Amino acid sequence: MLPPATRRPTQSWQLLTFLFALANFLEIAVVAHFVLFTPAFLSAIGFSPSQISAWTGPLASAGFVLGIWFVPFWGVFADRYGRKPLILRSYYVEVVAMAIAAISHNVWLYLLARALTGFALGNTGLMYASLTETAPRERVALALGLVNGSAPLGSLTGGLLGGFIVARFGVHWLFGFDALIAAAIAILLTLLYRETFVARATPPLATMLSNAMGAVVHSPVAMTIFGVSFVYSTSFFFSYPYLPVRITEIVGETAAPTAIGLTQGIAGVTTLFGSALWGALAERVEHRRLVALLLSLAALLWLPLYAAQNLAGIALVWALFNLVSPSVSSLLFTIISLNVPANQRGSVLSMIYLPMNLAFIVGPFAASFVARNLVRDVFLVSAGLAFLALMIFVANVGHTR
Repeated sequence: MLPPATRRPTQSWQLLTFLFALANFLEIAVVAHFVLFTPAFLSAIGFSPSQISAWTGPLASAGFVLGIWFVPFWGVFADRYGRKPLILRSYYVEVVAMAIAAISHNVWLYLLARALTGFALGNTGLMYASLTETAPRERVALALGLVNGSAPLGSLTGGLLGGFIVARFGVHWLFGFDALIAAAIAILLTLLYRETFVARATPPLATMLSNAMGAVVHSPVAMTIFGVSFVYSTSFFFSYPYLPVRITEIVGETAAPTAIGLTQGIAGVTTLFGSALWGALAERVEHRRLVALLLSLAALLWLPLYAAQNLAGIALVWALFNLVSPSVSSLLFTIISLNVPANQRGSVLSMIYLPMNLAFIVGPFAASFVARNLVRDVFLVSAGLAFLALMIFVANVGHTR
């Protein structure tokens, strides 16, 4: 029996799975509003259509510019101080960010709110690590799958409910409601999540950080997948913040919130279906072949989004795109998990979202220059970047074995 100082506290893995799935569901629902309804906020404070196009991209990038530098530290801090404080940190930061957005009546205060969300990055990997330690070995896949599957449900619910609130009450009321939801998540986790972490001797923080970075840099598998993930994620984030702007161009400002919510809600349904479909197929088809297929389909689907001239066309193609695209990242993560040496796996997986975070800085900011001419041109650039990701993957597929 372990002595009292080192005995791990008990935590029901079923309760922990429910808490993390609920937290992830609600977080996706509220944080997505920053992207979906930034054009509505800019319109509410008096920005013209050209100003909305110019500001939408940089505001999306702002959420990661400050926080991305701290992503490698969160895993290191969790190894030393425990995962619960680091997980709670993200939700309390989101409470503050949403509350500031709710009272913002100029772009600079809203920019501050968006920038603060960058300090909330890095909680999902820590949740996965906690569940892996708490759940029985034969239940780990189920627990992680339930948490991961809550994300598209959050996107579906958040899009539909957000569009309704903005259409009826305005975008500031939406952010105020989001702040209350984020506070409820934070309090629930504070009260019910019992840390299973046991403090142990660790090297200096600088050494731990160096080891974690070195595990990525010296792994051909990790470097290849991180590179493909960055280029593909850049293609996605190049256009995603401008989807609401394009919908507003087509349907007008009055109908835009409801149209945006419905479009995102339908995409949430297809994401759920696609995750199940491609997940089942991955058991029968070699992962790398499936990644190449999905990358090809995603690249092709950006082209009809560029050509779409009505809401029905955009909603249909966006639904088809979300049937395919989210599974690309999950398959890339699977390739890393299965092919990185066991002694490096933890360090590499703790930074697995770093390429996406970096892409969310580069993509929207670069897109703001393209969107100043024609907003729909961003979809054309996304197609080119997605094809580039496919070529990089195919050319370097040998490094992922």
